[in-house]
Amino acid sequence: MVSVYVFEARVVKTSGKYLIYPPKAYQEKLKKLHGRKVKVIVVEESN
Repeated sequence: MVSVYVFEARVVKTSGKYLIYPPKAYQEKLKKLHGRKVKVIVVEESN
């Protein structure tokens, strides 16, 4: 089974680590994936 979530996220730095911070609407969905391996695709749009 494959689940795909598409959303805009913010990259934040906390104590030397960079984290991808998803919007609140997706935090509960991603919480279910805790401990699993996932694939992340990052797309940066230039202005």
